[in-house]
Amino acid sequence: MTLGPLTDAVAAASAEALAAVPRIWDRDHTVWSEDPTELADRLGWLDAPERAAEAKDELVALAEGVRADGITDVVLVGMGGSSLYPAVLASTFGAAAGWPRLHVLDSTDPAAVLGLERSVPWETTLVVPASKSGGTIETLSHLERFLVRLRDVHGDAAGRHVLPITDPGSGLAERAAAEGFRGPALGQPDVGGRFSALTPFGLLPAALLGLDLDAHLASASEMLTQSRIIEPNSNAPAMLGAVMAAGARIGRDKLTLLLPDEIASFGLWVEQLVAESTGKHGVGVVPVIGEGTANATFGQDRVVVALGDHPEIDELLQTGVPVVQLAWSGPHQLAGEVARWEFATAIAGALLGINPFDQPNVQAAKTATAQVLETGEELPPTTDPATVLDTLQPGDLLGLLAFVVPGGEDEARVHAAADVLRRRTGVPVTVGIGPRYLHSTGQLHKGGNDRAAFLIMVGDDPEDAEIPGKPYGFSRLKRAQAAGDHAALTEAGRRVAHVRLEDLPTA
Repeated sequence: MTLGPLTDAVAAASAEALAAVPRIWDRDHTVWSEDPTELADRLGWLDAPERAAEAKDELVALAEGVRADGITDVVLVGMGGSSLYPAVLASTFGAAAGWPRLHVLDSTDPAAVLGLERSVPWETTLVVPASKSGGTIETLSHLERFLVRLRDVHGDAAGRHVLPITDPGSGLAERAAAEGFRGPALGQPDVGGRFSALTPFGLLPAALLGLDLDAHLASASEMLTQSRIIEPNSNAPAMLGAVMAAGARIGRDKLTLLLPDEIASFGLWVEQLVAESTGKHGVGVVPVIGEGTANATFGQDRVVVALGDHPEIDELLQTGVPVVQLAWSGPHQLAGEVARWEFATAIAGALLGINPFDQPNVQAAKTATAQVLETGEELPPTTDPATVLDTLQPGDLLGLLAFVVPGGEDEARVHAAADVLRRRTGVPVTVGIGPRYLHSTGQLHKGGNDRAAFLIMVGDDPEDAEIPGKPYGFSRLKRAQAAGDHAALTEAGRRVAHVRLEDLPTA
């Protein structure tokens, strides 16, 4: 670590972090709050690798059964913590020889839904709805649509092509029994969604890809063992948490992440974990991912965490920005990084005086979306982006929130505009793809500090996709989610404007 102006603050925070370590391992919820609500029953992630070892045989048996039945494609539908780590696994490892391809859908854009629907062979496709609560609107909407396709092909046997991942007692678990679905694979109720990567929510997808679960979990066990150490410079997860908290305390709250190309998608998982865990009650650590250094200004609000070697590091050090460099030896280390960031985030929450396991502002956008769907309200008219851009000051964050096809041309346009705006404004610019970001950075946007401004944009829908049993389709749902978040951001006092994609700057 080369901490520069953050050195003294990290030294003080490190002592606090090490003092918190044994209390966390003792499951002492008062590390974060005297109130045990959403704390005492949210610490199961600490022994997730050990519990996974006990559940491994069942998960592998489910996966082997899927493969034996000739399944070639798995469509996982889920949001936030139920989909981000499976997406990392799919993009990092892919499917082992003889195992099905894994597709992850976390979009309500009709083109994204229809594109996936038309690309898979439904005769040999398995749908995996993943939701801890069993009531996630996007996940259930996807499931209802894809069940129609499965019934068209398989008739009464369609249930054999559905394998839910959900918590015990959820509506989805009850439905699995009633409708003859496979499984279900049951999660751990004492592990929150964003901490669930090393539970069945991440491990069943890993098994379906043909990964060796024992090998995958080994690095996580090693990292958690290290996280018990109460010695300076020997507990890397706790030290990372100390850096995160120390930075946020003195205004260096923009945590900029540099990742190896082979795990670029891991940034979205870290982003959710850090943003949703720490962004509340007017404080928080702001993860900045996928930005690079070519177009960015690294001011006094930045801390950089680099996983592996990056040529930009020497240049960053010359600017005086604090840099934490973590060793990277390859994708076999991935689960260990999950454990590192989970423990670091728990430490950061303790030092910042917040509960890292709740999400008090997430419901605001959901409630507003439901109201929009009921009343038929629309987004406010589009305005000039300058109404927000002209307000930006050093230390601010600009978020581009785009309800578009993930990975499509419109997303590429948004990322290109983000580069232009980084050069033009000198502030960090993040990109959130809706509705994914609502289950990730949305908590930080509304619950963090007020040094954030947002542009919301919604892609056109030349073709809609029906949601069976609903009076609206995916196009209406997508626009309602955008309108709901606009209303929630406005209610939270944030600077926000609805703009057209074509009005984003190009140079």
